Amino acid sequence: MSKVLLNARSSTAGGGLTYLRNTLPRFARSQTDNQYVAIVPESRRDEFEQFQSGKLSVQSIGGVEGRSLLSLLKREQASLKQLIRSQNIDVLVSLGNFALFSSPVPQILFNRNDLYFSREFVKDLAARGHYLQIGETLVRRSFARASMKAADMNVAPSLAFATKLASFNGGNPRRFEILPFGFDCDAFLNASQSSVSRFEKKPGTQRLLYVSHYNYFRNFETLIRALPLIQTALANLTGDNVELALTTDIRKGAVYGGYNATSASNLIDKLGVRDRILMLGEIPYKELHSLYRTADVFVCPSYSESFGHPMLEAMASGTPVLAANLPVHREVCGDAAIYFDPFDEHELARECLRVLTDETTQRQLRTAANKQILQFSWDRHVEQLDNLIARLTTSKQAKR
Repeated sequence: MSKVLLNARSSTAGGGLTYLRNTLPRFARSQTDNQYVAIVPESRRDEFEQFQSGKLSVQSIGGVEGRSLLSLLKREQASLKQLIRSQNIDVLVSLGNFALFSSPVPQILFNRNDLYFSREFVKDLAARGHYLQIGETLVRRSFARASMKAADMNVAPSLAFATKLASFNGGNPRRFEILPFGFDCDAFLNASQSSVSRFEKKPGTQRLLYVSHYNYFRNFETLIRALPLIQTALANLTGDNVELALTTDIRKGAVYGGYNATSASNLIDKLGVRDRILMLGEIPYKELHSLYRTADVFVCPSYSESFGHPMLEAMASGTPVLAANLPVHREVCGDAAIYFDPFDEHELARECLRVLTDETTQRQLRTAANKQILQFSWDRHVEQLDNLIARLTTSKQAKR
């Protein structure tokens, strides 16, 4: 039996929260002999304490929540080492890109943030004049690379991301354990049994949907520039209007996690498309399926990803997917998506119009999606992680 510490302190939004919501209940009912201690963000502890059981303890470390790397280095490292010793931890699973250096126990590191290794992100920041943020990104890249060396075992959620990591580290992607994230189709579809009236769209309107909080690498600008092109072409073909629904609020002065939405807001006003964008803000997870079902196309223009849960959610909802042509998107979606150059609004508009107006393409995408989502399972993910934990502890014991 091993006592496993799951360090998810930095899982405060997006995919990190999705991961905890799906894996913690499974660790709580695990059939292994392991005991699990999950360190969650202090601000989210109440949400995750419901999953506690005889197998799982949910805790937080006070005083280390913060976005600065200095806080991570000075406080979390010391706090984790103290917790590992005081609770007799046997294995550490670091879920947030950065390792515990000089860990007193064997450590598995999850590498999941593509931004630290994205050349496109650095170019984007330079174009915006955010040179300080470029420096911060390069520092985090160095810390992430050092973390990979410090870990006993490295995990990536996709082969595409592992290949990129290897290219930055002079290594081979085979040195990474590929552990795809899961998807619980039944739980997602059953989370909301009825439609939500505020999501209803007007007659004669085709809806594009993008589920994401605002940040630069999500590439909202390309989607915004494509919107008037789609509207003009669609009106000429069918007489319908187009609407873009977003789960954020793009307005002047709004800053989300350090990302200023002003430039995107100015672009919306310059193109005169604000009346064609439905700003919904953050949507509770239990309502997401109802929102997906109102969309005619789900568009993912992001230029930096290591996985992509919203695309699986769209596929499960029967919503055709249009995605930026990235290796990781092709790995996740396969034949269940149409792809476009992430920085070409004209290609995005053409492909979007094809999906909106071609019923054969829609049927093909939905059929492929029904098969594709079967490749992803949270039960299988947790089982494979337990196998990695067993491998690591067995290997360490053999070396003693």
